[in-house]
Amino acid sequence: MMGVYIIDSNLLVKLFEYATYELEKHREEIDLLNVFPVPDGDTGTNMLYTMRSTLNEIKKVKTLTIRSIADAAIKGSLMGARGNSGVILSQIIRGFCEVIRNHEEIDAKIWVKSWQNATRVAYRAVLKPTEGTILTVLRDGVKEAVLALRETQDILKIMERTLEKAKESLLNTPNLLPILKEAKVVDAGGQGLVWIWTGFYEALSGVELELPKEKEKVVEIKEKPEREILESYVLTYQYCTEFIINSYENVDFTNFKKWLETQGDSIVTSEAPGLLKVHIHTNHPGLVLERALELGSLSRIKIDNMAEQHEERLKEEISQDVKTPLKEIGFVAVSWGKGINEIFKSLGVDMIVNGGQTLNPSVESLSNAVEKVRARKVFILPNNKNVILAAKQLESIHKDRVVIIPTKHVLEGIRVLYEYNPKDSWEVVKEKMEKAMNKIKVGEITRAIKDSSVNGLAIKEGDLIGLTNDEVKVTGNDIYKVSLDLLNLLLDESSEIISVYYGEEVKEKEAETLLSIIKEKYPQYSVELLYGGQPFYYYYFGIE
Repeated sequence: MMGVYIIDSNLLVKLFEYATYELEKHREEIDLLNVFPVPDGDTGTNMLYTMRSTLNEIKKVKTLTIRSIADAAIKGSLMGARGNSGVILSQIIRGFCEVIRNHEEIDAKIWVKSWQNATRVAYRAVLKPTEGTILTVLRDGVKEAVLALRETQDILKIMERTLEKAKESLLNTPNLLPILKEAKVVDAGGQGLVWIWTGFYEALSGVELELPKEKEKVVEIKEKPEREILESYVLTYQYCTEFIINSYENVDFTNFKKWLETQGDSIVTSEAPGLLKVHIHTNHPGLVLERALELGSLSRIKIDNMAEQHEERLKEEISQDVKTPLKEIGFVAVSWGKGINEIFKSLGVDMIVNGGQTLNPSVESLSNAVEKVRARKVFILPNNKNVILAAKQLESIHKDRVVIIPTKHVLEGIRVLYEYNPKDSWEVVKEKMEKAMNKIKVGEITRAIKDSSVNGLAIKEGDLIGLTNDEVKVTGNDIYKVSLDLLNLLLDESSEIISVYYGEEVKEKEAETLLSIIKEKYPQYSVELLYGGQPFYYYYFGIE
């Protein structure tokens, strides 16, 4: 195998392509490496979305240079980052690219230096780095790269030793994190990094992978503001054209329909003997109508200039923005569940970003939400521990405009909003909300998605499990008993209120039955029942 001593711009693009390919191929496997048997295994998905966004941005580069690719990768990875694993990956990419962007080509020395910087930036991004995670695998792999550089200038050999050391480090993660050992898994983020480096190694070694064709790469993540989507769409084809061709019963419309495909998009046709109804977006409605006239007479002709419609709509939106007074404080909340979303709206939240377990929103979607809020200060309620790190990236994007309240659950988010008083300064609101996060304890009931052993509990797939603070505390098959067992752990002498939020899979009568059982068991507490509509979790319990 030939050595690699220089990486140029084309090879650099290939590295990112192959890394994305390997993550795509192993995403589900990484997702399943979740410690807890709860339906939130999304490390592989989050890392893949981050890599897709990175590659998407690289693909937009018109003149390929190391600098232009690096700058695109930094931007794409940051805006597409989802969950803690995605944000850490984005910081690894950033650190790597910060070094290479200053060079026209990458040699072995620059290669290793870039990974050393990637390690520094990634560790710096995490408030309390934990060993036995992706950070450990990264650091161990890069240490080996430094050693290899003393012996060779061949980047392929350096990458080979880096990858082997990373695999060894990954297998050691259960020895560093007891919780991994109990669950009999390795760290999911570390596994993701190993697959990324596997892609790098394959690209360097000249292996030819069968990458998906350009059209098969579903790399678009539809999170851009509707306004941007419309602008792009209208610029392609301007006129929405509809009509009906009235012809003879035996006429064949096949060739005409094929020709239509060359004239625009959004083509919809419905056919009956002698009749063809057509809908098409095109820049040449006259030409389409003339061709249709060759087949028969036309009726119900309708042509709309979508550019004018869109312009009017933009004017209305801008006018509405101007009319809306600028508030001192606005709120963005991450939430998932019809009922809980409604509660957030009733408490004054301006924008809700769909997200939670298994669906961590990207930095870009959070940033878009902030831009839509007409307020001088925008408070962000992440409402999930895996979203907090992504939310913190907004501090560098929107500078002093955003305030992050690190809520880890939607019930914490709801609780802190009760502290908001429009007469308070934003500093006072922030202080009150941060204190209020500790005024509520949260419990959750869901179903195990795999066999597992956690906290000494032997859990079978399909068992009901009760969690608090992200730890499995109780298990069983009777939802009422599991609920009471969990409440027993949550309630103490300071408790006064039990709030029960039932999920989308629970019928109202079933929830009311549980409400009666709780009231009978705990008559000394005030108990309220609310529809949350949250997916995956049958019940949330909020204890104050």
